[in-house]
Amino acid sequence: MTHTIQAQRSRTPMWVYEKNFVLLHSIFPDLGLTDHFEFIPEQSGMRFSIHVLERCRYTRMLELRQKLCLPENCMRELVMKIRIYNDARLVEVTGYEGIERLQPSYCYPNKKMMLKDEKRQANVLLHEWLSLVLAHDLKQNREYA
Repeated sequence: MTHTIQAQRSRTPMWVYEKNFVLLHSIFPDLGLTDHFEFIPEQSGMRFSIHVLERCRYTRMLELRQKLCLPENCMRELVMKIRIYNDARLVEVTGYEGIERLQPSYCYPNKKMMLKDEKRQANVLLHEWLSLVLAHDLKQNREYA
């Protein structure tokens, strides 16, 4: 089964952008109405927040943050800037971990030791993050329903 999924993903490299759009809108259906979301899943030790930084006719720029409830010097919070393309139904990571603008590809090796496909890796990370948030939220809904 995984082989089939991997083969399909390699044929359509946009899958992650499309899936991230669907996941983001299933977790936060009111993104068009609100500029700030914050939630703390019970017994998770995490806090998630989303800030709308910019609203345009066809796009929106968001900042996602995940903070673990640990001492500050243990681990930094995850911060991603993402752009939503409403007309194309895509979500793209444009920056993370202090990098303002991710390039489509990097020469390797480079000064910052960025991976050749750093942008793709950041988008896959967003996909996994959104999947985790959705799975945790569904689990909570089942317990209390």
